[in-house]
Amino acid sequence: MFVESRRHMFSTEESGWSNPKVLAILAVVFLCGAAFGAAATRQYLHRHMPPQNGREFVYQGKRLGLEQLNSQLNLRPEQTLRVELMLDDFAKYYQNIEEQRSAVAAMGKEKIMEVLDDDQKQRFEQMLRGPGH
Repeated sequence: MFVESRRHMFSTEESGWSNPKVLAILAVVFLCGAAFGAAATRQYLHRHMPPQNGREFVYQGKRLGLEQLNSQLNLRPEQTLRVELMLDDFAKYYQNIEEQRSAVAAMGKEKIMEVLDDDQKQRFEQMLRGPGH
């Protein structure tokens, strides 16, 4: 009798957190939350940061970084060239990350929109635009 109750106890524990359906639902909820957070953060930043082209921003950061490194470290010409190439690589990497972040945010918004009814979709769009729009 004691053995059967222990088996039953363990079988109910296993059907909780280790159940693939429960884990899948938690993963979906987490991903939707992360996507919504990314979309909301992006909207917030676009409203509160001065508009600036992403490439222009990276270029200015690279230019200022290289000028500062040159002036403070007295880089030799070959060092300057190598550092500039490294900063170019970083700028490309940064641009790729921004493109991926935008794609993830768009996918998250799309997935959230799939579960909303028409009224909720309108209110969700309004939430993303912010109170002033």
